[in-house]
Amino acid sequence: MFEWIHAMPIWSAKVGAVILFCGVILFTWTLPRQFIYLGAPDGALWRDLRLWATLLVAFQIVIYFIF
Repeated sequence: MFEWIHAMPIWSAKVGAVILFCGVILFTWTLPRQFIYLGAPDGALWRDLRLWATLLVAFQIVIYFIF
């Protein structure tokens, strides 16, 4: 039933994972600013969770490209 998946090259799985990671980044940037800073005492740039999520996911993408 799933024999076709064994015929796919390994790079296609890496491309699929990177596409999913990019989807996560796009999703985080669609979140409203009020939700991101909910409970924060100020709107400092380092408190923006979208930036932190983007950095962490970008790090994961680099790991996928290396390995």
